[in-house]
Amino acid sequence: MESNSQYARMDYWDERFKTEKNFEWLSGLEAFEHIITPLISKDSRIAHIGCGSSQVSMQLWNLGFKNITNVDYSQVLIENGKLEHPYMEWVTDDITTLANCESSSFDVVFEKATIEAILVTEKSAWEPSDEALRNLENIFSSICRVLKADGMFISVSFTQPHFRIPALLREKNWSVEMFEFGETFHYYVYVCKKGKDLDTELRDRYSSIAKSWLRPL
Repeated sequence: MESNSQYARMDYWDERFKTEKNFEWLSGLEAFEHIITPLISKDSRIAHIGCGSSQVSMQLWNLGFKNITNVDYSQVLIENGKLEHPYMEWVTDDITTLANCESSSFDVVFEKATIEAILVTEKSAWEPSDEALRNLENIFSSICRVLKADGMFISVSFTQPHFRIPALLREKNWSVEMFEFGETFHYYVYVCKKGKDLDTELRDRYSSIAKSWLRPL
């Protein structure tokens, strides 16, 4: 059996998406809808990055959010999406650059467990590699670039806040909030608002726990 490192390979995803039509990492929208839908408006332009075969975009569409762009680096997935859900936009792109997305073009950027897939080869949650930190900096700066001046990044994750919040604090151009959901297993929604001041209490609380996520490169 292959290790989880396969999740970092494009060829793995291309092969998987040839047949996979629906798979939900962590949970579907119903589990965290009460957290994110009050934060966004029906006319928001939303980018779902690392969308994979998640149905969250379709679930949001059914709730009345009609301006959705799905982004994934698997061309196989994107071509399938264009055929099956042509009423939404589909873009092939790498979330470390978002090179095919225009600057200041989205009100909301959403991701669910994609960052975990990128970090899957990390050997320690306490001591991230330089490569991991560079990837995160590239991801976060790319997200900030494509967000409008008052845009919002929403990240749904199983990574605990003492690891993820310091990582998010590497980006200086947004505030960070955290919400929790789930019963047996607890998951997190991290909400980053571009151009907003960071809560100093949150910064002080989390920047001193897993300090390596904030170390300079």
